[in-house]
Amino acid sequence: MGTLKQVLPWGEATVIEASVDAACDAQEVGQVVTVLGHEADRIRAVLDKKSRPKLSLTLNPDYKLGMFSSVKAGISSLDPRIEAFFVAPGDQPEIRPEEYDKILEAFRDLGQPADIVIPVYQGRGGHPTLFRASLCSEILGMPCHGNGLRDVIRKHEAKVVRVNMEHPGIIHDLDTKEDYRQAMNRRSGT
Repeated sequence: MGTLKQVLPWGEATVIEASVDAACDAQEVGQVVTVLGHEADRIRAVLDKKSRPKLSLTLNPDYKLGMFSSVKAGISSLDPRIEAFFVAPGDQPEIRPEEYDKILEAFRDLGQPADIVIPVYQGRGGHPTLFRASLCSEILGMPCHGNGLRDVIRKHEAKVVRVNMEHPGIIHDLDTKEDYRQAMNRRSGT
């Protein structure tokens, strides 16, 4: 991207604020943990501008080990009484609160037990992905190198449920300037 994408403008907020607020505004989400690493102080300053009672910030001193180290830091910060948790990147500002609620509703209403619920838009898996809390210790015990959550999903494929979603925001992240430009165009309807 060439710049700190989390603090790029997104409407009247920033990319990270939109990403975090979607989880905070979801009715069924009780706790939101945002993991900070690279440029932690800059991102914390942005998030501290507004009160978000569900939000807690966790610092990952090992962020240079990759994204999976941040997933593990976030899981370590969760309330131990949770039933399940979501993983969502901080660069997907098009995810809305209703996606969280729909995925959690599907998790609770499934006829068969599911360990993982993956939202899907037109055949492509996206975020936020839900994991049953019973997977926490397994994930925390995994090395930071490797395929991370992809390995967990493969291992538990028999208990993975994919939920079709109507909103394409679940598959759009901001890895390049072109991704951001396209996202801004979608946001403005052009």
